[in-house]
Amino acid sequence: MGVCLGLAIAAHIASLPLWLTAVAAASVAIRLFLAARGLAAPSRPVKLGIAAASIAILFLQLRTFNGLSAGTALLSLVAGLKFLETRTRRDLYAVALIVYFLCLAALLRSESFWLLLYLIGVAWLTAATLLRLALSTPRHGWPVDLRYVGRISAQALPVAVVLWLFFPRFDAPLWQLPSERGNAQSGLSDSMSPGDIVDLALSDEIAFRVRFDGAPPPVAERYWRGPVLHETDGHTWRNLGPTAESAATLTPTGPAYSYTLSLEPHPFNWLFALDWPDRWSVPDGHLNADDTLVQGAPVSRPLDVSASSHTHVFTAEPLSATARRRDTQLPSNRNPRTLALAVELRRAHPDDLEFAQKVLELFHREAFFYTLSPPPLGANSIDDFLFDTRRGFCGHYASAFATLMRAAGIPARIVTGYHGGTYNPYAGYWILRQSNAHAWDEIWVAGRGWLRVDPTAAIAPERVEAGLDGALAAEPLGLGIRARVPWITDLRLRLDAYGQLWRQRFLRFNQVAQLSLIERLGIEEPDAEKIALVMAAGLVLAFAWLVWQLRREQRTEPTDPAVVAYRRLCRRLAAVGLARRPHEGAEGYARRIGQSRPDLAAAVEALCGSYSRLRYAKSSPEQGAELEAFVARARAYRPRRKP
Repeated sequence: MGVCLGLAIAAHIASLPLWLTAVAAASVAIRLFLAARGLAAPSRPVKLGIAAASIAILFLQLRTFNGLSAGTALLSLVAGLKFLETRTRRDLYAVALIVYFLCLAALLRSESFWLLLYLIGVAWLTAATLLRLALSTPRHGWPVDLRYVGRISAQALPVAVVLWLFFPRFDAPLWQLPSERGNAQSGLSDSMSPGDIVDLALSDEIAFRVRFDGAPPPVAERYWRGPVLHETDGHTWRNLGPTAESAATLTPTGPAYSYTLSLEPHPFNWLFALDWPDRWSVPDGHLNADDTLVQGAPVSRPLDVSASSHTHVFTAEPLSATARRRDTQLPSNRNPRTLALAVELRRAHPDDLEFAQKVLELFHREAFFYTLSPPPLGANSIDDFLFDTRRGFCGHYASAFATLMRAAGIPARIVTGYHGGTYNPYAGYWILRQSNAHAWDEIWVAGRGWLRVDPTAAIAPERVEAGLDGALAAEPLGLGIRARVPWITDLRLRLDAYGQLWRQRFLRFNQVAQLSLIERLGIEEPDAEKIALVMAAGLVLAFAWLVWQLRREQRTEPTDPAVVAYRRLCRRLAAVGLARRPHEGAEGYARRIGQSRPDLAAAVEALCGSYSRLRYAKSSPEQGAELEAFVARARAYRPRRKP
């Protein structure tokens, strides 16, 4: 049971305090050590002292025992301390119950298919342990007990399938734990300094998946829009949060792309739609003033969003004076060399688009390098980057470009999000990881609106420097180590496809999918009453199958040759009117036959006596020969009917 508890706690290891895991492990180890030496559990005062101190420390650290994370931590601690005081089987039964609750808590925390398989294995092992505890002396080894638990679980599976398919579903869960902000995965934030996105580029966590209804847009247009950054102190750029402004009316050009986003949790309300969305399925979704698709609450749970976007738009509306003032503002005491460079270039290139093009040419022509290992920057970070280090990631180039644009009087802002993606050919969708995090710029051009500019793309490919073990994980450059080991990529994509199939076909089986299934069964206009009738019929069939399986097990034929031969003898005697009574032993059966059929007495008494010796007498070297003789005589014996 200690192994089962350890495996159950391991499913929560990332969210549990390190000291708590150590206390639980030490409790199990101490109890096993004492039991191996025949020593009793620690005294009651010692156990109470350890429990009180541990629970008090946990409360001081978490400040609550409510919620999934705090409740799981308390349950894990209690399970470890309970193991420390185990004396009887009843105590072990209590630990087993906690193991099952810990498995359930893990499922509430994550929808991972692989975690589910792991927890099934933990529950399987726990059930086999309980089976062995139920017997005073286990008669079989672990493989036999595990097979038995697997068999009874398989017998219960049809009932579970019927209930899962046909139990009436509702638009919302009957109960739901409050969402916890800490459960959301890390990702882009509402601020950015040069170098911040480098940390995300080294992360392999999945941000979202995308399935296009048709052909996807070219990679050069595959920008997934997140928070837009306006405010800067010369080093850090920040999002202003909700504003009273409204999004400009955009006129799309070119084709529309329809797709479904499967978002992973993150602690903000951005939905990362393809630039620029014009239709979405989120009820409270809307475009904010920065044309970013947002919803009312943080994405604390996995979320599927159907949307449509145009990658080319324009607007003839003018930029408001407030927005122009905001997006041309720069601190006057930071980055003086950059401001001077912008003034010099502006004199030679008064046209906004021409000026932007010259800055891009500067990045392409001069010895700028794209690297995951940029050198540190000082207080004037843009100056240091443009004139000294000239090595950076997308955040460096986006910050420098926006600063030069604003210094020239051109409204500019930084957009953060994701770019590119990895196609999964086994499931037909694209995977966007945190390593796809990207930053680019938008400048305001009269008559066209906000125009996307990606200065990182201006860097010549031969000036890309590798970082971290010679691998550049970020898209779209695609120099990751996985590209050099194709079978790793292939395996990862296959596993992700299986996990996504589990999510789409099973976890997303909702009321709409259930009604569609009922209609495919030929039932028109299904309602709650019809669904209940279908469920009842399914349960009847499932229980009938279960009863048939149980009766089949009870009728299992013996493998002992003596028993097989004796039952054959009994069947032949029953055929001539001499059936054995349920309570009769072999020799009692022979005496009754001798009284009613003296002509059969000698042969039947000899056969039944031989069977009794083979079954109940002590084993001897002669038993093998007697068994062969008994089987042969029983097979050859043909009783005659009474004249």
